Amino acid sequence: MKLLVIGSKGFIGCHAAVHFLAKGDTVIGYDLVEADGSEQYNYYSQSEGEQTLYKIFKQYLPDACINAGGNGSVPLSINDPGADFIANVLFHSEILELIRKHQPGCKYVHLSSAAVYGNPQQLPIDENIPVKPLSPYGWHKYQAEILCREYAVLFEIRTISLRVFSVYGPGLRKQLFWDSYQKSKQNDTIRLFGTGGESRDFIYISDLIEAIDTILENALMKGQVINVSSGIETTIAEAIEIFIKLLRNNNIIEFTNQENPGNPLNWRADVKVLTSLGFTAKTDLYQGLNSTVKWLKENA
Repeated sequence: MKLLVIGSKGFIGCHAAVHFLAKGDTVIGYDLVEADGSEQYNYYSQSEGEQTLYKIFKQYLPDACINAGGNGSVPLSINDPGADFIANVLFHSEILELIRKHQPGCKYVHLSSAAVYGNPQQLPIDENIPVKPLSPYGWHKYQAEILCREYAVLFEIRTISLRVFSVYGPGLRKQLFWDSYQKSKQNDTIRLFGTGGESRDFIYISDLIEAIDTILENALMKGQVINVSSGIETTIAEAIEIFIKLLRNNNIIEFTNQENPGNPLNWRADVKVLTSLGFTAKTDLYQGLNSTVKWLKENA
């Protein structure tokens, strides 16, 4: 398979490139940053000139494309919704047009987000409940899903949107565990938003990549959406307690009782659709955080 990974220098894209390269696939990476010499796959930077993606499609005619690019920051989307729209909707539409014009047989995997759900009325969350995003990021991810559906229905482009929940693991330089680690080095007390009773459905990065692989192999790719997570709900207090124990630090956790704008309260995914395709998450939170802590101590 010839696979184009957009955002191959980012957290998810980097892991995807390594995974599929190890399988023997031809991997083409695309991102906004210059090559640094570490790439073991065909890598292209937008800074090399205009129409870089067009040239990639014309040269390689990829069998599949994973879009792991765009903006992944809720706060940034709140501060600059226009920039978020360009990164997560407009750029997304440009990719779909390139596929339609130059390689209509290409499978397109859009990495959406559980942020489209907002604060659901009940758990677990299945793919059919009404979406109620709390941030421009969530709205724009939903708009990108609609574009995937449009191109599947009108042009028979093979698309799918993955509503990814709380992915974590080595290489992620933001969000709960990264931020908590940085705070642990600066103060004895780690102060976090919320009450600690907020919950997330965590999925370890290698499990996410395996899920993407399974979906590329087995899903119908007709513009549908699929929840991608472990299906296990964990409170932030529980997750951070495991994390601190693995750090072997004596930090005290303090919750501020302040809401973090744009973030939901509780999440747990209904993953029946994903499991019907043959995927089950293999890494529990303790194992995943143990690997994450080792990486943090060596790299952060």
